[in-house]
Amino acid sequence: MTITEQSDTRNTTRRERLDARLRRVVGIHFDPDLGTPYWLDRQRSLGCDARRDIRSVDDLPILGEMTQTDLAERPLVDYIPRRFSDQMHRFIIGQTGGTTGPGVWTAYLENEFAEAFITPFEVAARHVGFPNREQWLFVGPSGPHIIGKVVRALANALGSADPFTIDLDPGWARRLAPGSFAHKRYLAHVTEQAMRIINAQNIGVLFTTPAVIESLAEEMAEHRRRAIRGIHLGGLRVRPEQLTRIHALFPRAVVLAGYGNTLMGCCLELDVSPSREHLDYYPFGDRLLLDVVDHRGDAKPVGEQGTVRLTRLDESFLIVNMRERDQAVRVAPKPGVPTGYTDAGLRNPHTPETPSARPTGGLY
Repeated sequence: MTITEQSDTRNTTRRERLDARLRRVVGIHFDPDLGTPYWLDRQRSLGCDARRDIRSVDDLPILGEMTQTDLAERPLVDYIPRRFSDQMHRFIIGQTGGTTGPGVWTAYLENEFAEAFITPFEVAARHVGFPNREQWLFVGPSGPHIIGKVVRALANALGSADPFTIDLDPGWARRLAPGSFAHKRYLAHVTEQAMRIINAQNIGVLFTTPAVIESLAEEMAEHRRRAIRGIHLGGLRVRPEQLTRIHALFPRAVVLAGYGNTLMGCCLELDVSPSREHLDYYPFGDRLLLDVVDHRGDAKPVGEQGTVRLTRLDESFLIVNMRERDQAVRVAPKPGVPTGYTDAGLRNPHTPETPSARPTGGLY
């Protein structure tokens, strides 16, 4: 994997931590008595002994590549080690948005949930000066989607109250062709609800998608836009021209974008300069490996574009070499960043332009 090619002292230390974590997680999931039903079955089909054969991240190809179809074939409990069967009250579950098919489910222990979603945001937010103690408005998915369970903890981590929320159903939004009458009506419906809150409350932070932010800006009075001190963007790719408009419309706001999903957690920007030409996202900690690979699955070097591939190393849930739908450019680790952001990142991840890809201009 690309991480093996990094040779500076900081990343050598990270590599040692990664290998140690991998061995611990593999030991849990492949325990013959208390391990994970899915992984024990896969081990038998592969004819390997994972606890013996997988000692470092270089050995991960032994387990092959996973797909979201693999996660849809069995009940959720078959992907969770049996050792946790009496601790299910400690789990947080969520469903993917179903961009490329029916949504699939995953689970996080409470500490892993924080490590995947909350701590990365908190550390990045403090690094870039995202505002504290402001009232949030979140316009996005609730229900089965993990972000609806994340948003309260994000606000609380920065000393803010429980956010005001407007539900946005991504499954329905994706059925609406951009520019269609139904699309415009649904966006107007969401915007109208959000504006009632904006006009009645002292909102200082907006968390939603680029399309919704631009729709809100059209309806907000100038003094309301100037009152926004922070904008957190997610759910859709942020295009450079959108970022320029958002900075112009909300001149006092720190605009921080995130990239991630229910299965892996969240990667954050570490540079929020209004003049930035690229959006670079970095994973946090040692639980997530992100590669950029070619069609054969070979890692691409820094500076080249390929398909995003993830490996998630959690005690509760193991995902190995799963290719995402998105393309991105691999970027080197960023110097001068907070502890925990020591890995290489992804530049401008985006869905390839294909007939089945999510259309440009969608809501989520």
